[in-house]
Amino acid sequence: MGDEPLLEVRDLVVEVDTGKTVLPVIDGVSFILAKGRTLGIVGESGCGKSMTALAVMQLLPPGFRIASGEIRFCGEDLARVGERRLRALRGNDMSMIFQEPMTSLNPVYTVGDQIGETLRLHQRLGAAAARQRTIELLRSVHIPAAERRVDDYPHQLSGGMRQRVMIAMALACRPKLIIADEPTTALDVTVQAQIFRLLEELREETGTAIILITHDVGAVAEMADEVAVFYAGKRAEFGPVDTVLSRAAHPYTRGLMASTPRLRLGPAAAGAEPALKEIAGVVPPLGEFEPGCRFSPRCPLADLRCRDVPPPEETVDRDHSALCWKTGLELVA
Repeated sequence: MGDEPLLEVRDLVVEVDTGKTVLPVIDGVSFILAKGRTLGIVGESGCGKSMTALAVMQLLPPGFRIASGEIRFCGEDLARVGERRLRALRGNDMSMIFQEPMTSLNPVYTVGDQIGETLRLHQRLGAAAARQRTIELLRSVHIPAAERRVDDYPHQLSGGMRQRVMIAMALACRPKLIIADEPTTALDVTVQAQIFRLLEELREETGTAIILITHDVGAVAEMADEVAVFYAGKRAEFGPVDTVLSRAAHPYTRGLMASTPRLRLGPAAAGAEPALKEIAGVVPPLGEFEPGCRFSPRCPLADLRCRDVPPPEETVDRDHSALCWKTGLELVA
């Protein structure tokens, strides 16, 4: 593992054509991911996390397009290469674990056929070799009785097993980059912990870089090296995970952390644990952003300047920055 850039996203702008107007979905997002590192991307639903991942994979839905910016993977700008080249990269050098495996796995093919297809296409393995390798992959993600499960259909597996199949498929060709988009959605906490542990083990063994997209600040604290906090299509804060989570500079980041439950160990006296706080309001819909800071309608520190003038990206510390006029000020109780 080194610090050589594997993925560089610079000033990415993604737009959607609603038929009546064109609206920015991702607005000027930048980040760098080095080989063997994990970047956590956190934020509420509708903040642009998954859309950024789909832009990196060049899998944007109809009506969405990259308007400007660069997405460089191993120095190659993915926004400017052809579909044939993208097909060669996807699944081989870069893979994505989607939120809900039942919508990503084909119900009429066995899980072995679906994993094996990746191996046959990218690794040029024959049917027998692909099957054997598929069984090994299922074992590596701790699916019991892999020799039997390889012939199962998705509906015959539990939610946790289906997610492990998706991870096995993503890892089939030992990619340089894995994007895990809410990889533990709807799974119980025990299975969540197992899957996060599995991703961490695989990163250490293979040197694969990971982008972990999640609502779970605790998962980011456990797994990530750097964290990017997204709000309303912009990167609100970025930096080393320990620095950001211990000295969060943006009011939105501090709001997310204040609303995260912490495990209570042993008996506690009444009132010993502070109540969870919520961030007032909701993420604004597309096209209804404030002219200044997009978080200002929900921010306890906001003033007229915040609402009227776009905030600068302030450097808080080395490699730590926040998009805020009030960087470092204490939140109002």
